[in-house]
Amino acid sequence: MVPLLSFYQEGFVFKDFEKGFKDGLPGRVMRLGIDVLGNVVILKFDRDTKIREKKKIAMEFLDSHKSVRTVLEKTERFSGRLRTQDTRWLAGEKTKEALYKENGCEFRLNVDTCYFSPRLAEERKDIASKVKKKEEVLVMFSGVGPFPIVIGKLSRCKKVVGVELGRDCHKYALINVKRNKLQNVELYQGDVRRVIKKGGLNLKGTLVPLRFDRIVMARPNLQDSFLDVAFSVSKKGTMIHYHGFYNEADKDEMLGMIKEEAKKARKKIKIVRVKKAGDIGAYKFRYRVDIKVI
Repeated sequence: MVPLLSFYQEGFVFKDFEKGFKDGLPGRVMRLGIDVLGNVVILKFDRDTKIREKKKIAMEFLDSHKSVRTVLEKTERFSGRLRTQDTRWLAGEKTKEALYKENGCEFRLNVDTCYFSPRLAEERKDIASKVKKKEEVLVMFSGVGPFPIVIGKLSRCKKVVGVELGRDCHKYALINVKRNKLQNVELYQGDVRRVIKKGGLNLKGTLVPLRFDRIVMARPNLQDSFLDVAFSVSKKGTMIHYHGFYNEADKDEMLGMIKEEAKKARKKIKIVRVKKAGDIGAYKFRYRVDIKVI
């Protein structure tokens, strides 16, 4: 298992990845983005980059970084409710399966069928650090399990429940829970609106009453806020970590929407903190809003 290396920033130069390249790592590759998921590197190129140049850069990655076994090109961005992407093999082992490590946790995933952002490693660690002893935590849109597993590993919570729509993500999440030897993580596959019902979990038609101390909403970039679902299993004192995608100028609109959803759910809330948890494009950010039910 090899460590995480990831970066994405205009004009940023990551020295460890520049060394070994005869003419330096091409600026346009750095600008468009590189993700390193353990043994797999995913590159994004300009449209006019020739396949010969792509393969040359890919081979230089393999030659200069022995931990990298596979180099892929990102051909389509993440899309749809399942947040899948398309990649093309360029060099090394012909696999789409990554083995990745962060925050003392190990993960296995298919990079095409499973959405995973290494850029959220610090965000996961930050949220885990806020979880208190004996808390029961819900993670909506749990993917291959990064938030549930990091929280389960780094905190003293009583239980973490993860809900994920994608079958392939759920399959890998189950593998990853076993891989990390965790007994305090429960995972359920299905539409979050069907698995979570007012006052608890809908498990095979049986409602299991449960209200959570903390809810993590690492939601995809969709119109639906899903806040009504979170409020339905909250209680006084529940902390909700909501992720939204907005331009900086629209931040107040996001906060207004959150307050309106709370009003509809007849919940009194306090906005504890608003922070940027990453950027997803030109002038558009992933915001995290910490919401306390009071």
